[in-house]
Amino acid sequence: MNGFTYTNISAAPAVDTDGYVTTVDMAVGAYVLAATAPTFGARHVTCTRTVVGNADTPGTLVVVGKNLAGQAQTETLIPGAHGILVTGTKFFTSITSITGVAWVVDVGTTTADTIVVGWDAINAVVDGGGMLHAIVVNATAAGAITVADSRGTIASLKVSIGEGTYYYDIQFSGYLRVEPAAASNITVIHSGTMPTRL
Repeated sequence: MNGFTYTNISAAPAVDTDGYVTTVDMAVGAYVLAATAPTFGARHVTCTRTVVGNADTPGTLVVVGKNLAGQAQTETLIPGAHGILVTGTKFFTSITSITGVAWVVDVGTTTADTIVVGWDAINAVVDGGGMLHAIVVNATAAGAITVADSRGTIASLKVSIGEGTYYYDIQFSGYLRVEPAAASNITVIHSGTMPTRL
């Protein structure tokens, strides 16, 4: 198994829409982070804007953090209309900063719209292609476990699947997602995320 690493997952990857930034007035500048990382794995960053009074000009959010290879990465999100959840496309293991840019308060009521920033339930253990060697079910699964890559579902392990090692030895593409529907204890044996070459 030379070249493989492993990721242990012992909880379902829950959505937390305000995990990074709780409800706060939109502003130009850095937001105070409520958390810097989800409980485990790498997730997409999400944001939801709430219009207060007349709609503001939302500008953008610049998200800086780290990917699964430990490298710094940046993503820019454009907040949507009132109540619309916007989801980024990059996987972040942690966040260093979230900064508002070019936000402008409305001229009518001069009340700031508010924003929350969090993460989704899509849990990546590898970003990029690689090899899925096996999944070890350490305790009988409490819920179904979905394994997928950028092409679609690789496997669905059923609720109450028994303890043991399930071998795959297949290539995955784009990313490797592993998402238990409940607090199952599993270990995924896989190739690691490779640093991006500049």
